[in-house]
Amino acid sequence: MSPSNGLDGGQTADHQGWKSKVDLDDDLLAPPVAAAEYHLLDTDFGRTVTEAQEKHLACCGWCQQRFTQAMAHPDLLDEEAFLTVARTRITSGAGTALQKMTTLRPALHALTIDQDARDDVKIGQLWRLRWRGTTELALVIALDRWWVTVAPVTTDVGAADEYSLILSETATILGVPATACLSLECVVPLFVFDQLIAPVGRPMRADGDRFAQLPPPETIRDVWQAWRRGTTPPGQLSYGEPLLDGDLDRRELRAALAAGFMPLVGASALAPSEPTRQPWAPLSAMLQELHTSPSELARRTNLEREVFLRIRQGGRVTLSEAQALASILDTDAQTVLSANPPLDDGLVVEVSRPKWRPDLRRLGQFRATTEDEERWRLADTVTALARRTVHGPNDTDGAADTVADPYRSPWTPLVEMHLRAELALGDVRTANESHSSHGRGHGGDS
Repeated sequence: MSPSNGLDGGQTADHQGWKSKVDLDDDLLAPPVAAAEYHLLDTDFGRTVTEAQEKHLACCGWCQQRFTQAMAHPDLLDEEAFLTVARTRITSGAGTALQKMTTLRPALHALTIDQDARDDVKIGQLWRLRWRGTTELALVIALDRWWVTVAPVTTDVGAADEYSLILSETATILGVPATACLSLECVVPLFVFDQLIAPVGRPMRADGDRFAQLPPPETIRDVWQAWRRGTTPPGQLSYGEPLLDGDLDRRELRAALAAGFMPLVGASALAPSEPTRQPWAPLSAMLQELHTSPSELARRTNLEREVFLRIRQGGRVTLSEAQALASILDTDAQTVLSANPPLDDGLVVEVSRPKWRPDLRRLGQFRATTEDEERWRLADTVTALARRTVHGPNDTDGAADTVADPYRSPWTPLVEMHLRAELALGDVRTANESHSSHGRGHGGDS
């Protein structure tokens, strides 16, 4: 394993490009991307250096500057003060160069693109997470409906501590060592999962190479519980070195890694939850208080009469419909949306599964909307569709499918049917627009 603040000597020239932009006059320095020997730890500056460290100091300008600063300002080694400054740097954007060290290099990231995710999220898998402009790697360690607890993964093994699993270059398709930092766990929504990188590991035989694949889910669970309880993690695995009070470089590196996952954690705000404001009554009761017929309500709001019939049957309204209803209910759109019946938990999980993301993106392109907007529009539409679906007493196909495939919920056929229909309609519209444009072009030439 690399030393705690050592870096892989195989860093690319791209890293050298951004490293040259780092201000070496800062109190918190980012290390060079390559060195002949390992750099000194921050804790090495408080004691007598060895002969090998003295030789390294003689030719390493970066360590010389750190040594000079440590001797001139010994108070800077206070851990809490250091971490306070480090967090401020990262949140203000000053740690951009350091954050780049915790992400995949372009050559490695190219191994994980241009594949549609058709797999379900399971404990023990390695996934690429992607949401808007953020892309990260993570190991799945727990599932709770549409909430997923993950451990950040980076190819900079210097970020590993005693509860971080060191993954060998053969354990993933990346071809380089990586580390899963279970002690930096965070919770992200299911819909940010984008591409499966490595499947669940299998229990190893006594004569097998335990480093050739990811640890099995049971082992990952034991490591996670050890971190939660502060006990010793399972043996026969490769971990990082314990964090010491003076390991300030490693702590800043880990802080930068955790900060990279904050946008993914923030995506949770889009997932259904308890409304921030509790309306005085359900939406159907609000409209009944107006003592107005659906036809008159449709005339006053410019909405289709079907919207009010849907509400009467317990259906939901969209944001645009809520904005139209807010005027006649003498309230705001957010209150109307809060009065919606809650979405079924199983449906939220279904529309959040990574297998639907390519289809949702295509719909977003057809309608000039976002993937997130299409996801919740899909949930609202399928909810209404389910109310109009009639099942016969002998209709057991859905139950049989669920037993055969535990990841195929009763909502799967409805979601799949609606997406296929919408995508087919979008393809027809695109073809018609292309044909019309082609016809106009020929007409202009003649």
